[in-house]
Amino acid sequence: MATAPDEVVNLVKDWLAAGHRRDIDFITQHSHTEDEDFVHTVASGPDGALTLTQFLDHLRRYQPREVLVSDPRGFAHGDVAWIFDSPRVDLLDEGVIDARFTAVLRRVGGEWKVVHAHLSEGVAHQA
Repeated sequence: MATAPDEVVNLVKDWLAAGHRRDIDFITQHSHTEDEDFVHTVASGPDGALTLTQFLDHLRRYQPREVLVSDPRGFAHGDVAWIFDSPRVDLLDEGVIDARFTAVLRRVGGEWKVVHAHLSEGVAHQA
């Protein structure tokens, strides 16, 4: 297993920022699913398990946000990579949060694509 190449790390950073900007075209171009019923993205909330189509619809319903800090890191093995990040995100009226983000990528047709992602708010552990 090797450290994820810069190409993958930069794609994930751009994909995360594009999602918060609500750049549907970028997300569509750099995502992949072989099964429309498969959970592509997990977000916070009770109905957070979303197919790619549901995720794109979700992005259309909300105002753009801004990723303030992002420093993804991860690993790759063959045509699969997994990345972790702890971004700071400006939620506008809701303030700035520290989030947790993971993404799984697969090389499809010679290009890296996000096949699964999970974003949630990082919260302090309650003892």
